[in-house]
Amino acid sequence: MPKVGNYIQRDYHKRFSSKRTARWKSYNEGWSQKRSNSLQKSQNLRTQLTTSITNITIASGTQQARFFLQNSSSPQSSYASPTAVAARVNVLI
Repeated sequence: MPKVGNYIQRDYHKRFSSKRTARWKSYNEGWSQKRSNSLQKSQNLRTQLTTSITNITIASGTQQARFFLQNSSSPQSSYASPTAVAARVNVLI
């Protein structure tokens, strides 16, 4: 982008002016580059988010399966379930 700012004719001082004349093409190319970079960054963030959610889901699923197998194979209490324990406890509120 040869000029500074959003105006294509922005060139107040001839002494410090750039030798290239501003064209809408260069302005549009600059903004299209910014848009494509932003799109790429958002796609990368979306991919990272999807990957992390998938990993969390898989980890919680294996943890639940491990907990179920541990409780079904070797009971640690004489009661069948936590509900049975809660049914035997008398709590007055």
